[in-house]
Amino acid sequence: NAGTEADVYICVYGERGDTGSRQLLRSQKPRKFLKGQTDIFAVEAVHLGQLYKIVIGHSGLGSGNGWFLSKVVIKDPVTDLDYTFLCHRWLDQGQDDGSIARELTLADVGTFPG
Repeated sequence: NAGTEADVYICVYGERGDTGSRQLLRSQKPRKFLKGQTDIFAVEAVHLGQLYKIVIGHSGLGSGNGWFLSKVVIKDPVTDLDYTFLCHRWLDQGQDDGSIARELTLADVGTFPG
């Protein structure tokens, strides 16, 4: 029960602005946001420069809408850089702190081996 069927939204922030709230619609998987699954989405936006945070959450609608999010990795197609935002928390009104949205800041890649 760590996946969700609720609508998931993301806003990406960079030094040149943000994307605004965008629903993550078309995954490369037939069913999105399942436990243990990696979903891949394309989000069109102007180049935001260096990324520093995201806000990700869901609508809270539907049965079993709680979601355990491990991390979000954003690949910048212009610079070919990967930006990792760690979460390792529930987005669930009945779990953790009850929040269905999280603000995540860029992980310090210098603290991870490899």
